[in-house]
Amino acid sequence: MKVLRRKPEVANKVLLIPVKEILPSPHQPRRVFEEKDLDILAQSISQNGLLVPVSVRREGEGYVLIAGERRLLACRRLGMRFIPAIVEERDDLSAAVLSLVENIHRRDLNCFEEAEGIARLMEQEGLSQARVCNLLSMAQPTVANKLRLLRLAPPVRQMLLEYGLGERVARALLTLDGEENQVKACRWIGENSLTAAQAEAYIAGLTADKPVRRRGVGRLRDYRILFSGVDKAVAEIRKTGVSVQIRKTEEESCVCYTIRIPKSAASTASKEASPKVLALRTG
Repeated sequence: MKVLRRKPEVANKVLLIPVKEILPSPHQPRRVFEEKDLDILAQSISQNGLLVPVSVRREGEGYVLIAGERRLLACRRLGMRFIPAIVEERDDLSAAVLSLVENIHRRDLNCFEEAEGIARLMEQEGLSQARVCNLLSMAQPTVANKLRLLRLAPPVRQMLLEYGLGERVARALLTLDGEENQVKACRWIGENSLTAAQAEAYIAGLTADKPVRRRGVGRLRDYRILFSGVDKAVAEIRKTGVSVQIRKTEEESCVCYTIRIPKSAASTASKEASPKVLALRTG
């Protein structure tokens, strides 16, 4: 039985395009390209060729890059005059989405570059957060959490990257008030090589409500009013010649007011005081 084979369809042709005619993508979310990584990629291309063509779209007399900026930069380092490229018919929105998605899927972006890329896409194209979620196939909470990272000040972001701390730690730092507190916490986490879970626990401890310990002097001032009557009574006892010892101490939960009167003196004072009291009463 003769089997008819269908001729393969051609979807996108790979063309050799002059490197100098390709402009960088205005939608490129990646902001930092490590020199070491580019050197390694350039060496691989030199030995094995460019295995994955870059993607471009036509614009005027030249081309604009859609995806593959690292590959393009590596080819330029090698002094290549032409680069394999797929020419795609895409509008600005479609090109911007493809550029961001490719970087996200390849994990070429740090969490801040990813957040900035999403925010830039929303701003340039006037898109709602819900629309971006559909275009990027991301859940709404995921996109919202990524955008929240942009609230961190640049020094905090830089320190997170220097210590190699990820998105979980960055989100946890958002619970701290002020850039200074965030920087201090980030430095402690980085210098002590805490895991993401340990960092979250550490930050939670910093934000936990702590009981305010009042100073004893402030409470003693309030109690002076209560003890004023006692002080007057002690003064009257001393007028009778009785040696009265007073001691005031403040403990954690109370103020201790101790009055010591010798038993012999108390008995004598009681006998001497009775006629005087009677005399006053009968006056």
